[in-house]
Amino acid sequence: MKAALKESLKTAMKAQDRLRLETIRALLTEIQYEEMQKAVEELSAAECTVIFQREVKKRQEAMQFEEQAGRQDAKEKLVGEIRIIEEFLPKQMTPEQLEKTILEFKSSTPGAALPLVMKHLKENFAGQYDGKSASEIAKRVLG
Repeated sequence: MKAALKESLKTAMKAQDRLRLETIRALLTEIQYEEMQKAVEELSAAECTVIFQREVKKRQEAMQFEEQAGRQDAKEKLVGEIRIIEEFLPKQMTPEQLEKTILEFKSSTPGAALPLVMKHLKENFAGQYDGKSASEIAKRVLG
């Protein structure tokens, strides 16, 4: 994960893409901070994904404040940063794919309850779905 970020950083430097450069540097800084906190040499891909998701969420929240303040330029910058970060996130499952996965789990696991479904999703599809929508779909499917 870190290697891909560093490679993208070099590309952004060569292309003089300032927004991409700043965003990737921020991500690398967050990863290095987590590595220091956990006293590890390198974070796993799953841990990096959690950091990227957290950074997207931060920017989405900031975007709401910028919108309320009427600062369209700052909002557009945040939208660009989110797009860049999402390039490094695993491909997100569509609601249909989520529902199919939950249905398959339900049919293969008798007595499947919401906590079991959510645990299965987290273990097998971490970072590939939105937790809130997964919970809603699972509640509907489990009835």
